[in-house]
Amino acid sequence: MVRDYELTFIGKPDLDATNMAALVEKVKGYIAADGGNVVKLDQWGMRRLMYPINKYKEGQYVFAAVQLEPTATAKVENRLKLNEEVIRYLLVRAEDHSKPAAKPAAVAAAAPVAEAPAVVEPAPEALVAVAATE
Repeated sequence: MVRDYELTFIGKPDLDATNMAALVEKVKGYIAADGGNVVKLDQWGMRRLMYPINKYKEGQYVFAAVQLEPTATAKVENRLKLNEEVIRYLLVRAEDHSKPAAKPAAVAAAAPVAEAPAVVEPAPEALVAVAATE
């Protein structure tokens, strides 16, 4: 059963264009070796990192939508972990947006939220009576 995944990885900032293209092809090879395929590939280019990783303050981001067997994800992640040109990666299962989200049974069965009670203002005659006693 093939599932959709999203892979984002960050290459070292000191890679030139040819080495970065070779890294992307290498990652495609990791996916193809395990029977998967790359549906979409998007290179985001050089971006500043939120915090330094291995003394790097920038990295070259690449996003790929891939289709893989669930058992193959561990192999792809292991290969990415061992590749010294990749400083970070994230492989997550993509959400299926084709089906509408079902409400959980507990939320659907819950009673409607009660409105706050209305504030009751005293009648003007009561205010006059209170003022007269003071």
